[in-house]
Amino acid sequence: MTNAAPNTDYKGELVELDAVEKALAGLREQYGTVPDVRAKDGYALCKKGVRELTSYRTSTDKLRKAITQPHRDFIERVNAYGKDLIEKLREIEQPLKDAKQREDERAEREKAERIAKLRHAIDVNIWSFLDTAEGLDSTGLAELHDAASQIDVDGYFDLTKDAQDAKAQVLTQLSERHGQALERERLAADQAEIDAERRRLREAAEQREADQRELEALRREKAEREAAEAPAPKQPPAPKPAPRPASQPEPLPAAAEVVTITCTEYDQLLADQAKLNALELAGVKNWNGYKKAVRQFIAA
Repeated sequence: MTNAAPNTDYKGELVELDAVEKALAGLREQYGTVPDVRAKDGYALCKKGVRELTSYRTSTDKLRKAITQPHRDFIERVNAYGKDLIEKLREIEQPLKDAKQREDERAEREKAERIAKLRHAIDVNIWSFLDTAEGLDSTGLAELHDAASQIDVDGYFDLTKDAQDAKAQVLTQLSERHGQALERERLAADQAEIDAERRRLREAAEQREADQRELEALRREKAEREAAEAPAPKQPPAPKPAPRPASQPEPLPAAAEVVTITCTEYDQLLADQAKLNALELAGVKNWNGYKKAVRQFIAA
């Protein structure tokens, strides 16, 4: 098969078509305006024009096909020849494409595996700090934040930006959790202080009541001991026997014991009582040696 184009004199071929183009002016002048076909002359002119123009059109089309036939034959030969060459080239190309595709797929799988390992490393080495932070107090969170700030984001290659972003987010969240923990601990400390004060006041009140009961018991005990140790009052002499008809009068009850003290001593007792009350209000019962002093007072 030859690749040479058909040797055709294009100028000669176009001469016949040029003749048609030259006739166009006269045809347009003669038939360019549609006549009144209802009139006999107009109808005849219209019929003549259709016949003449149809002849020109069909002959021009035959001429076009005759002129282009060699070229269309050549195009068909070119298409067939080109397709044959393309198929032969494809036979050489396809194994190379297949090998390249296999290698590209292998490299893509390897890259995907490497990326997956890097993402896992980011989860283990960076994001896991947030899991570790669960349940830590402010001190633990501060230490964890310091450790997270030392995270090395080198060696993550394609995911270096991801590692840097993960580190920044972890540090931000740890800072927020540290602030929240500090606030919780402050509130807990305040509440503990309030609870301790309430407990102290309650215990102080209970202690005062207990001391008061103990003091009253001591006072009763001392009064009973003093009453037991006091000498018995002298019995009045027995009355002379009265005549039997007369009834003997019952003895008068013993008068309550009266102690006479000076005004100075009385004022001192009042001052001592006021001083004792002031000491008890100040919490003297919680002072070291208070109970020992009370025991010494009871034994005196």
